[in-house]
Amino acid sequence: MIMEYSCGIVLFHKEKLLLLKYKGKGHWDFPKGHIEKGESEMETTLRELREETGISTVKLFSNFREKIEYSFRKGSSLIKKQVIYFLGETEEKNVTLSHEHTDFVWANPDLALNTVTYQKSKSILNKALLTRKEMLNI
Repeated sequence: MIMEYSCGIVLFHKEKLLLLKYKGKGHWDFPKGHIEKGESEMETTLRELREETGISTVKLFSNFREKIEYSFRKGSSLIKKQVIYFLGETEEKNVTLSHEHTDFVWANPDLALNTVTYQKSKSILNKALLTRKEMLNI
């Protein structure tokens, strides 16, 4: 079994959050990508966000770090993947998609919960919504 490690972000702009549609299977998820040698988790998160969306100014919530794990097949290999998610906010609304994606949406929480493809991502989103609500006292 091969292990892969990635980091991603649940990113808010005001009351909406960013979802990306990935090429290939066409699933909707948060910006994320592989950790490069020598990078911290937060460095990976910010680099991937910049590469995938063009967004470079982000405020991260220091009290949110959630991990998911899942397995999938790539050819004849079984891949076990671990993804660490952070929670952040940006004032930037303009998105420049990378070649890895076909679409994006700034979605309100209800639409986001209905749009995100995978159950583990929905779980991350629910935790992020709760954390953000507690942080903003809303």
